[in-house]
Amino acid sequence: MIAVLSPHLDDAVLSAWTALRGAEPAVVVNVFDGVPPAGTLSGWDRITGATDSSERMRERLEEDRRGLAVAGSASASLGLLEDLYRDGRPQDPAELGDALAAATADAGELWAPAGIGGHGDHVAVRDWALGPAARGRRVRLYADIPYAVRHGWPAWVTDADPDPYFSHDLWWERFMPGDGVVLEAAAHSLSGEEVRLKLRALAEYRTQLAGVDSSPLTLVTHPLVIGHEVSWGVAP
Repeated sequence: MIAVLSPHLDDAVLSAWTALRGAEPAVVVNVFDGVPPAGTLSGWDRITGATDSSERMRERLEEDRRGLAVAGSASASLGLLEDLYRDGRPQDPAELGDALAAATADAGELWAPAGIGGHGDHVAVRDWALGPAARGRRVRLYADIPYAVRHGWPAWVTDADPDPYFSHDLWWERFMPGDGVVLEAAAHSLSGEEVRLKLRALAEYRTQLAGVDSSPLTLVTHPLVIGHEVSWGVAP
């Protein structure tokens, strides 16, 4: 079984559709999907039209249920609060590690975010997957969308002519793990049918999609973006 570690609701569908729709059964582990106290209102939730973050998170949980149903994937919830609701407090690594270890005990392979963009929740999940608790299992990192496509895909992903004035790979490297972690990149191209299904699944995340799909730099549903994903195998 594959466990796709999704820091936030929608990350697995956005970035790891390849794993969700692969030959091996995949379960999405939603990490930071806890409901904040009533009366909370984060800046992002306010921007996206919410008046109460507690109600918004319940909406998002239902959106995720519907989105993953399109993918045909089961899910597990860790119920931790995302950074928007922690009032600047860092996530306790021990609490995160214990929760991830319990939720992935039966998984032979982990898909974790690469941390492109540097979001603290993504990096924390990635670092756990690269740490001692996950040893003995196959680990793949996936390119975090929308952050990874802020400048489009590298030419080697889309078979386009290289841009002589911008290196996507060097920009990604700013965020990728160091310390001797050996990665082998793979580009994944989705079939027309899989693109249509992924678009259907993404449409279920209506409270979030407008926010991540409204800028020309992060058009995740653009035809040149939606049909591709990238992952890296982590050498033992």
